[in-house]
Amino acid sequence: MAIFLAILASVLVIFLSFYLYSWTYWLRRGIPGPLGFPIFGNLLNHFHHEEPLGLKLQEFTKKYGKVFGITEGLRQTLVISDVEMINEVFVKQFDNFYGRKLSPLHGDPENDERVSIFISQGHRWKRLRNLSSPTFSSASLRKLLGTVEDSVFQILDVLEKKGGDQIDMLEIYQEFTLDVIGRIAMGQEGSKIFENPLFSPVRQIFGKGNRWLFTILSVLPKPLALMIRKRVMQPSEASKNPAVIISLVIQKAVSERIRQRKEQGAPGEPEDFIDLFLDAQSEIDIKSEKNEEFLKANIGKIDRKLSMDEIIAQCFVFIVAGFDTTALSLAFSTWLLTRNPEKMRKAQEEIDEICTDANISFDQIAKLKYLDNVAKEALRLYPLAGLAVSRKCMKSTEVCGIRIEKDTNIQVDTWSVHYDKQIWGEDSNEFRPERWNDQQMKNGANYLPFGFGPRQCIGMRLAMMEEKLILAHILRKFDFEIGSKTQIPLKLVGRATTQPETLVLKLRKRDY
Repeated sequence: MAIFLAILASVLVIFLSFYLYSWTYWLRRGIPGPLGFPIFGNLLNHFHHEEPLGLKLQEFTKKYGKVFGITEGLRQTLVISDVEMINEVFVKQFDNFYGRKLSPLHGDPENDERVSIFISQGHRWKRLRNLSSPTFSSASLRKLLGTVEDSVFQILDVLEKKGGDQIDMLEIYQEFTLDVIGRIAMGQEGSKIFENPLFSPVRQIFGKGNRWLFTILSVLPKPLALMIRKRVMQPSEASKNPAVIISLVIQKAVSERIRQRKEQGAPGEPEDFIDLFLDAQSEIDIKSEKNEEFLKANIGKIDRKLSMDEIIAQCFVFIVAGFDTTALSLAFSTWLLTRNPEKMRKAQEEIDEICTDANISFDQIAKLKYLDNVAKEALRLYPLAGLAVSRKCMKSTEVCGIRIEKDTNIQVDTWSVHYDKQIWGEDSNEFRPERWNDQQMKNGANYLPFGFGPRQCIGMRLAMMEEKLILAHILRKFDFEIGSKTQIPLKLVGRATTQPETLVLKLRKRDY
């Protein structure tokens, strides 16, 4: 019995020592930062839906400076808002930081069969990126415009029918963006606005939810965490996990498309993302890819090959990302125009002058410079996906005098960068679309709503096209106004993204 107790005590001491060593990593390095709690570190900040993590990091930056460290379970993360460091990590030393900061919930980017462009790294990421990029070219967007505009017209019908009622514009925009991405990614036939079975599970991913699984996996050793994650994400018709539900829907759609193509043959041109990816499908051994030897300068020709699981993963990430971020960007642009009616009038004057037909062309969208400024300024003031601006150190290196060890995560405090008065001036807290008329436009490491460097968001141009198109159509017919149910000031919530708790507004038909 004594021997057993001694062994148990030794195991407990080793266990506690291991977590204590991890918890005090930045303290031992002499880098400031909030300690958080033993074992968990700063993980508990991820729990607060009512207090977005992006805003919490902004508070920490004010207290600890532009470079500080946090621990998230067993992960060490260096949080930065120094522009020189951001440029060094995301561009100049991309070869050392080509991975993204991931949680155990994302799985294993090296060995999992179902890996998306968002979490992949090395040559696998390069292959997925090159394959997907043509979908978001100007030529492809021109072809997609008619489909996007049809969804806009469906939304306009809804707004017309609601008349002078106060409307939840965030929900309207979410219905719109899911409809668009469903049609161009999944081959959805016709509009399913307010009838889309995927709406609820996709929305759940970004809702309050329960973070217990994320917390448990974050404090467990990686092999054990990945094993549990694989079990939880196992495909099952009985699963209530929204990610599993969405994946099963996609899997059925891909399988059905494969059946159709066997019977009818492949279309001349890809009709949606599924066709695009199926044209590149083949069985591959993902473990044969030398991701650890990835060098930006040494990438030559790549194999245009995708496995069935990778096809499902690409469709999944495009649906989820295309739903939330664009809808939130629209919501914040709408809110800022509502609170600044003189800016709204200026945008409407531009739209009235350029968009004279019932339909709005691709070239007309490109000419809406002020509306473009509005969207950019909204994303500066509300960098809704700031937590995605991150990297993982793949090889130990030094950045701006700080030694960064392999596997350390880098998280950019995007909110602090976007509100930095040294970059944006004393009016950095103000909504001023005109600031984007400056020929020396703020960009690069100063402006990060879509990330920065080679891994910048691939869907950026599609998102901007969607946003400008629907705003132009709505603003041609309506004015946004404050209503009795409008939340003032706007309360921000969320974890993965930062979102308004509610955005209920009045739409009044314009007096010409």
